[in-house]
Amino acid sequence: MKAIAIVFIIFFLFVCNSGSVKVVDGDFTFSLEAVKKLKDLMDGVQLKSSRMSSSAVLCANPALPEEFRAVCQSTGAGMVFSRLKTVADDADICEICAMAACTGCV
Repeated sequence: MKAIAIVFIIFFLFVCNSGSVKVVDGDFTFSLEAVKKLKDLMDGVQLKSSRMSSSAVLCANPALPEEFRAVCQSTGAGMVFSRLKTVADDADICEICAMAACTGCV
């Protein structure tokens, strides 16, 4: 009976974690799906003013996924967003875990 319970728990953990590719940049971790949404937002960013950086425009966008709000509060947000866009531009490589920034492949 214990063996069945252990097998069930391992199977449950495997199912819960399958398909959840994570992208890591420094101390930040994001889902690959959120990074793809970020890319879509970045592709559509129109600078409202020459005084505003693209990261400031992104951070002011209400459609920005919540998990990126911590990046907006950090220094170097523009560089983080730039690296995440690089990952999203070639998301197929991330989905097969051929990129070091991507983790969680099953």
